[in-house]
Formats: sequence, structure tokens, C-alpha cells
Amino acid sequence: MSTGEPAAPEPGQSTPTGGGYAPPPGAGYPPPGGYPPPEGGYGAPEGGYTAPQGGYTAQGGYTAPPGGFAAPGGQPYAGYPPPGQPYPSGQAPLTPAEERTWAMAAHLSSVLGIWLAFLGALGPLVVLLAQGQRSQYVRAQAVEALNFNISVLIYSIIAWILVFVLIGFLMVAALFVFWLLFTIIATVKVSNGEPYRYPLTIRLVH
Repeated sequence: MSTGEPAAPEPGQSTPTGGGYAPPPGAGYPPPGGYPPPEGGYGAPEGGYTAPQGGYTAQGGYTAPPGGFAAPGGQPYAGYPPPGQPYPSGQAPLTPAEERTWAMAAHLSSVLGIWLAFLGALGPLVVLLAQGQRSQYVRAQAVEALNFNISVLIYSIIAWILVFVLIGFLMVAALFVFWLLFTIIATVKVSNGEPYRYPLTIRLVH
């Protein structure tokens, strides 16, 4: 007959703090260090593992998913190839932030070049060759800056020729202000991701 009191512990067992008794060794608990793997190790699941859609590249990031990366709403970002067209071989596309940075470089680099024997077109040309194949937006802005600085160079030659009839001095000063003002405007525009077209530009490069 039960009296409502717990049974006395067997010899060799101790009563744990909080009531109840500890189970005998090996009853329901993993051995120290965990369970060893089965003999021969763990095999791959039937059929093996499949790579994610688009696959992985070597160290340096993932490949683009089919159709490229799209902006919210499903429209591709400016400068990205449309769905169905692959990226240039071996080159990853520029992100929107990188596109803005390189577009700004295309316009601002002419400021440095203008002091190097009037080579303002050199900077945009370098950006065009370096990043033009990775972004349509960067290419368009580099070409625009290149054409503008070529045009300014042509106008400058004409202005220096007219220096001999005095009016050339005014033309050189006005041309410099014109070039600097619109270079700054173009830089601000592309920093916001907006395309820009210079006025009074002879578009020799396409």
C-alpha cells in the first residue's frame, strides 16, 4: 500500500536537489563529447546537391541572376543590360552608386585635364575606356563630357586666333566661365542619377 511518500533511494543513488532522483548512468543522455559519426561518415542526399539559380562564381561574389538585377517595380536599373542580354564577358555590372560615382568622375576629371595643356577631354576618355563597357549610363555621360571638352577646345582655338583683333580676349574669358559653369552643373546632375546633355556641343563621338 502507498503511503504518499517517495520511495527510499536504492543503494548507490543520491537524491538530487529539488526532488526526484537522477536516472542511472547512460539512460537518455549523450555521452561526453557527443555521439560519434556513423562508420563511413555522412553521405550526400540521393540525387546530390543542386547549385542555386545563376550559380556561384569564384571568390569575388555571385553571378548575376538570369535577366540581370531589376529595380523596384521590375524595371532594370539604368546602365544594366535588359533581360535576356548577358553582361560583358568577365566584367560585373556597376551598382547604381558606382554608376553615379564614375559619371561624376567623367565630368570632374576634365577640371584636372584643362590645366594640362588644355587636355580636358583626357579624363572623360579614360573613364569611357575603363568603365564604359560596364554601364550604359557611365558610357553616355563619359561620351557627353568628352564631346563637350572637344568642343570647348575647338572654340578655344578660335578664340585665341581672334585675340589678334582684341575680341578674342573677351571670348576666352567667357568661354572659361561657360565651361566651368556647365561642368559643375553636369556633376551635380549626375550625382543625383540624372542624365545630362551639354549645350553648344559638337557631338563627334557616339
